[in-house]
Amino acid sequence: MLRFFLSGLLFVLLLPQCLSASGKYPSPLPTPNAEVLNLEIEGCNTGCLRDLLENGQVFSFLAHINKDNQNKRLLEEATALLETLEISEIPYFFNLQKPFFNLALLFPRKSIGRYSSSTTNTILSYLLNQKARFNFEIFDSKTESPEDIQNALNEIQSKGYRQVIAILTQEGAKEIIQIAQDMSIFIPSVNQSQIALDGKIPENIIFGGISYERQIQQLSKLDSETKAASFYDGSAVGLQMQSYTEAINPNFGYSKSFNVKQNPNFAKEMKGLYGTLQGVRIFLNTPVANSSIILSQLTYNNIRPKGIYSTQINYNPSLLSITQERDRRNMYVANSIMPLDSLFVENASLLNADLEYNWINYATALGTEYFYLKNVRNAKRYFKERIQNQQVQYKIEILTPTQNRFAPFES
Repeated sequence: MLRFFLSGLLFVLLLPQCLSASGKYPSPLPTPNAEVLNLEIEGCNTGCLRDLLENGQVFSFLAHINKDNQNKRLLEEATALLETLEISEIPYFFNLQKPFFNLALLFPRKSIGRYSSSTTNTILSYLLNQKARFNFEIFDSKTESPEDIQNALNEIQSKGYRQVIAILTQEGAKEIIQIAQDMSIFIPSVNQSQIALDGKIPENIIFGGISYERQIQQLSKLDSETKAASFYDGSAVGLQMQSYTEAINPNFGYSKSFNVKQNPNFAKEMKGLYGTLQGVRIFLNTPVANSSIILSQLTYNNIRPKGIYSTQINYNPSLLSITQERDRRNMYVANSIMPLDSLFVENASLLNADLEYNWINYATALGTEYFYLKNVRNAKRYFKERIQNQQVQYKIEILTPTQNRFAPFES
């Protein structure tokens, strides 16, 4: 369990290793603030404030101004002094501060350990970008068993948290919706369509995962009359994408489960697939490393499919670096990560939080904003996605991987 508290300098002391910025961008972490405190017992009326200003006693002026003795001119003077002297707080404005924001992050390290660091940094980068006053604590349930999740939620609730970002697999998501809790839970890692439910989903749970099914539907509209084939891996997500592909494309002809470690003779097998794969639509329901091998073998064996289609799973800059441009000819990738404020993205990258290609991070930041806007109504909005029937609704764009970027596909 790890806890973050931000109010002035304390957070800087908690994360000293993050203070040094790299490149041309400044660190997004807050620097020490200057505050003015009123330590005197005697009051000061409007005339007194004018005398303090005329005598150059600006700090005494700022310490004494309050709702009972200020007027428009004096308030303008105070605001100008705050900006000039870079003072963040004076007694008059204490009651005008942003409300304190509380958020818990839940994850089972044994199941999704690889996401624990990046999602933590994503939440921190969002809150720092909002210049929020926040209390943020991390809870590791270890596993996704009903007992471990229940114990973690009990601890979260006992500490007063009522808003939770939960990074879970599909199995963990099934478990958490069975546990009635007086708290709001946002699950960035799972789409509602990925889990089969007998009853209604509790209203306090929101799903933030992208929809592979909708992405495959969009991809399948491209030249839908042509025969389809696919490669997939044996993971839960790979098998699910394969089932979507077969259901959406009735003219399905060939499919193969592929993993480089489990298919050592794949290069020889590809030689015999020339007639099967030539001129068809090929869906790659495989992660980047396996997809790159399949693409290179298609090129090596002079197999030219009508099109190569993939979902968010291959929207990754490493695809551009480990494959040749000719391997990616006629390839189309579905993407639901929309452009964000550039400074926000840059600040997040300083904390090793990728908001351009990592959809788990993107959805986690979106979930953080969902809760934050409920607490701070006039806060800046970075995301345009809307929530409908307890599921984030993502746009889908079709991109083509060119020499050095993913470019919009114009049909």
